[in-house]
Amino acid sequence: MSDSASARERRRFPRRRPTITADLIYDGFYSAAIGGSALGLFFLLVDSVDGQPFFTPSLRGTVLFTGVPPESVTEVRLDMVAYMTMIHMALFGILGMAVAIMVHEAELHSRHPKEVILALFLVLEIGFLVSANQFMPGVVAVIGFGRIVVANLLTAVTMALFILRSHNPEAWRRLVHGRPATPTR
Repeated sequence: MSDSASARERRRFPRRRPTITADLIYDGFYSAAIGGSALGLFFLLVDSVDGQPFFTPSLRGTVLFTGVPPESVTEVRLDMVAYMTMIHMALFGILGMAVAIMVHEAELHSRHPKEVILALFLVLEIGFLVSANQFMPGVVAVIGFGRIVVANLLTAVTMALFILRSHNPEAWRRLVHGRPATPTR
């Protein structure tokens, strides 16, 4: 096939998406940024209401990096907040890419957005609880299991809503206007 014939063939059957890799990076980066920000802001709000802003990341960082028992952590250490923020960003980057790949491969976002939120929530919840008990024993008890569940649910919802908006603008418009995400027949 000559170059001009191949160009005609490309024009006749254009690719639906220019680059899958760029789409995955976009989805991964932004879903991670939105989900991580939602989680961080939730705990900033909770800690501020309790009178100790940044206590949760300081607690986690102090237990993880110094080995101090969680019950004895009473003060906020900004160096531990910074260390935990770096870990938090790296882990959410990995999570965001995993979510982007999962959604791309399964295409769950267009037909079953509730399942995407549930899957994200379960991954976040199980992942945090397993890693916290492994690397920071006792932290879950100090933070509170209920707070962790609410934070992870908020994170899963924000990430899933970003993916929905990014991949299915019509479903997003329907959701914003209070109509079902999928049209009824």
